[in-house]
Parts: sequence; structure tokens; C-alpha cells
Amino acid sequence: MADSIQQQLQQLVLLSDSVGTSSGNAGTGEGGGSGGVSTVEEAMEQLGPLIHSVYRTNKQKLFRQQVDLFAQRKDAEIMKLCGSYHQEFVQSVAQLLKVRQNTSELQEKVVGLNAELQLSGKSLYEKNAELLSLRRENRNIQKAVDTVKGCVEVVRMVSNFDEQISTKQYYSAIKTLGSLKETYMPQVRKYAFGKLLETSIPKMETKLQSAALSDMKDWLYGLKKTTRDIGRNLTDRMKKKQLMWAERDSSVKERYFVSSAVQFVLDEEFDHDDPITIDMMPLYQCLHINEKLGRRAEFRRSFAEDRNDQLSLILTLSVNFVLANLAPFESMLHDIIGFFIVEHNILASAPDFRSKSDVDALWDTGIAKLSDIIARNLQVIRGDSEVSGVLQDHLTTFTYVMEENTYDVRKLRELMMAIFGS
Repeated sequence: MADSIQQQLQQLVLLSDSVGTSSGNAGTGEGGGSGGVSTVEEAMEQLGPLIHSVYRTNKQKLFRQQVDLFAQRKDAEIMKLCGSYHQEFVQSVAQLLKVRQNTSELQEKVVGLNAELQLSGKSLYEKNAELLSLRRENRNIQKAVDTVKGCVEVVRMVSNFDEQISTKQYYSAIKTLGSLKETYMPQVRKYAFGKLLETSIPKMETKLQSAALSDMKDWLYGLKKTTRDIGRNLTDRMKKKQLMWAERDSSVKERYFVSSAVQFVLDEEFDHDDPITIDMMPLYQCLHINEKLGRRAEFRRSFAEDRNDQLSLILTLSVNFVLANLAPFESMLHDIIGFFIVEHNILASAPDFRSKSDVDALWDTGIAKLSDIIARNLQVIRGDSEVSGVLQDHLTTFTYVMEENTYDVRKLRELMMAIFGS
């Protein structure tokens, strides 16, 4: 009977374990709850008959003894089981305590390292801020150095400009001025120095223009003697040609008229005289500078006025038509020849500066004034045949020279026809 009770209690314990297992699985499975309830009901169903049998056979005392014995056996099993894992549990707890201690130490180290890192980070931040500040200062210094270099270069170029003008290197001066305006002005315009330079540029242009114009006017003034020499030289050449024409005409038995234009063509192969050369560099130099400065039209008007004044000065000289005093008139003709030879050369070399209409208008003005001079002394000229003959020779030679240089001499011929009748 006791063995039977023990077996039934053992089954109940096993069934209880299965109930615990089923209850543990109930949280993870969808049907776990209903399975655990059914197992408990089964255990209760088995426990009920057992208790009923114990009370029916009046074995309560034996049942209690067996339950106590069963409980003692289970306690013994529990003690045995605990004894087996106690040492491992103690070791685990000891290790856990050690880990806890190490964790605390590690936490303290982390806190210390964090403090050091914060300190180092602050120092690094300060150093980085200082580095950025130094870099900005370095950029500013470099920018200032570059600006100063640019300004120094500008000052050097301004100094070179003044020196080039003083040494009459006008082509170099105009290049220097162009570099200042196009290359360096945009770089320094935003500075006070650049603004000062910008206001000085027009003055520098005027200074260059005035210097070149002064040299050109000195050249024009110096042409006064040169033009007279040119006129005298061309007059002498033409007189030789006239003698050659006379000899040619005298050798021809049948007299016929040959125009001066044909005579010029016939004389070309025998004309070995050196060409007249005139140094036009000051004029071309001044023209180039005024073109670069955008003042070409202004210079053209100024030059035209100067030439008109020079021609007026030539034709306002006092002339006495007396045989013993015709040299001044002949010199005037030489000056007129030289003057218009210069105009002819300018027209040929710079037609876009000095137009043919300008030169023709100047020539017409010169012939009109020359006619006025002769007209005022017409009575004296006609009253002295010797003066009339010499004057006719001078005017004839003058006409041939100007015709040879492509000037229109029809008015001159009309004037001579009116005075001399041939």
C-alpha cells in the first residue's frame, strides 16, 4: 500500500512538472494557455481518487507519512542538486563581483579619460582657432604684399613714363600709359592710391600729347629753312630742265608745241637727280600718339590750323617789285614750293590724315593770296619790262615745279596770261 501511494505521488510530481513546462511554453505559443489548464485538470482528476481512496481505507496517517517521506526525498534531491552547482555558483558570483569591481575601475578610468579628452579638445580647439586666425592674418599679409608690389610697379611705371617723355621716347611712353590703364588700373582702382592715379591718367595723357606736339611744332618751325632749301633745289633743277627743253626745241627744224607734261615724261630717263627726302618722323610720331589717345580729330584740326598759319606767314612778307630787290619774292616762291612739297609727301604717306581736298583747298588759298600780292603791284610790274621779264621767268619755273608735283596750275597760267599776255 505504501509503495502504491509512493508511485502515485511520483506520478503527480511528474505531472506537476509537465504542468510547469506547459505553463512556461504558454507564453510563447498561441495555444499554450488551454494546454496548461487541461494538464492541471488531469492532475486534479488523479489526485482526487487517491485522496478518496486514502480516506475510504482510513490510511490518512500512512498517507501523511508517505507525503513527508516523499518531501524529504525530494529535499534530499534538491540539496544534492544544489551541492553539485554550489561551487560553480559561488565562482560565478565571485567573478561577477570582480567584473563589477573592474567595471567600476573602468568607469573611473573612462571618466578620467573623458576629462583629459575634454581638456585636450579645449586646447585643440584653441590651437585650431589660433591657427585659423594666423591663416587669415597670413592671407591678409600676402594680399597686402601683393597690393604693395602692384602699387610699387605702378609707381615704377609712372616714373618710367616721366623719364620716357623727358628722353623723347614717346612710343615707349604710350605703351607704358596703355599698360597702366588696361592692366594695373583695375587692380588698384579700389584703393585711394588707385583713385589718385585714375585722376592723374588724363593729365599724363595731356602731358604726353603736349610733349609730342611741342616736338612736332619745333619740327614745323625747323621746316622753314628746310622748305626754302627744297624750293630752291627744285627750282634749280627745273631751270636746268628748261634749258634742256630749249636746246631740244632749237635742234628741231619743224617747230611744234609740246606740253610740259610731255616734256616731263621725256625727261624721266635723263633725270638722275636724287629724290627730295624729308624727315617726317616727328609728325608721324605725334599722329600715332594722338590716335592712341583718341585725339586724332583734335590733332588733325590743330595741324590744319598750324599749316594755314604758316602759309599765311609766308605770303604776308613784304615784297618790293624792283629789279634790284626781287630776291625776297623769289625766296617766297621757294618757301611756297617747299611748303606744298611737304604737303604732297604727307598726303602720299598718310592720306587718311591729310586728305587731297584739304591740300587742294590750301593750294587754292595760297594761289589766291599770291595773285593778290601780284595784283597790288601790277602797275609797277607792267611799268618795268625788265622786272616783268624776270618775274615771268620766276613764275614760269614755279608753275612747272608745282605741275610736276601734281598740283593744279591752271589758275597760275590764267594769272600769267592776264599779266604777261603769253
